[in-house]
Amino acid sequence: MKVGTKLTDEHFVVSAFSGEPLNPNTIHKQFLYDTKLADLKRIRFHNLRHTHATIMLEIGESPKVVSKRLGHANVSITLDKYSHVTSNLQTESAENFAKALRKTSSEQ
Repeated sequence: MKVGTKLTDEHFVVSAFSGEPLNPNTIHKQFLYDTKLADLKRIRFHNLRHTHATIMLEIGESPKVVSKRLGHANVSITLDKYSHVTSNLQTESAENFAKALRKTSSEQ
């Protein structure tokens, strides 16, 4: 039994059942409909790439690996345009700084 869509050489993230690419307008409309139905904040479908990059980097994945997954020519594109500083990263950074201060204070 076959499950899913037919794979093509292009390996689209979202495709028709035939494996062919969907019209971007179709994807956009369906995504807007689905997010509204789920009562989610309205975002562009493309923003999911940014979310993916940010989460992968936040959990410690190598920037090189994330860059490759996104198909970027170099890591700087990924880090400069696709990664975002989240509140979790801000909190972790503040906690790390506090630990460093305590360590420095205890050594004096």
